[in-house]
Amino acid sequence: MKTPVLSKILSLTQILLIAVLPFPSASASASTDLVDYTCKKTPYTVFCGTALRFDPRSSTADTTTLGLIMVNEVEAHAKSTLAKIKHLRGKAPDPRTRRALASCEQSYGFIISAMVPPSKEGLTKGNYKFTVEYMNAAANDVLECEAGFGGSKSPISDPNNYELKAAKVASAIAGLLL
Repeated sequence: MKTPVLSKILSLTQILLIAVLPFPSASASASTDLVDYTCKKTPYTVFCGTALRFDPRSSTADTTTLGLIMVNEVEAHAKSTLAKIKHLRGKAPDPRTRRALASCEQSYGFIISAMVPPSKEGLTKGNYKFTVEYMNAAANDVLECEAGFGGSKSPISDPNNYELKAAKVASAIAGLLL
């Protein structure tokens, strides 16, 4: 007698758990698919996927929001790199290195003040071409910064490489919206 009652209780418990426990939604899966699909169309697929998935907004994002996430990444990383440049510049014993860092300081300042804001605006207002152009310009400024060290590895090569990838990915995502 106890077995049928226990069986009914277990069945009822299973039904309640199924009804109450959250399952991955189709939109979360669709968003993951959108991140994968979008990143495959950028020049740095793995970097793109890692950077976007790090931001929780990507789990429910559309393509425009993915672009905004990446432009925000460009901005945040540029601010961090700018602080590092200022620190290194004050300690650099070599005049050539100081000049190169001063040039990079201007470039990163310009990325933050003059390239990121219109890139965000382009995405929010549907003027995706502006985002493509400004993020490509940011990538070019990063390349010029690195080149300013005369071909040798700069003290900011790693941050420059990250910023280059972020700007190129942001540009590619905005390009998908054209």
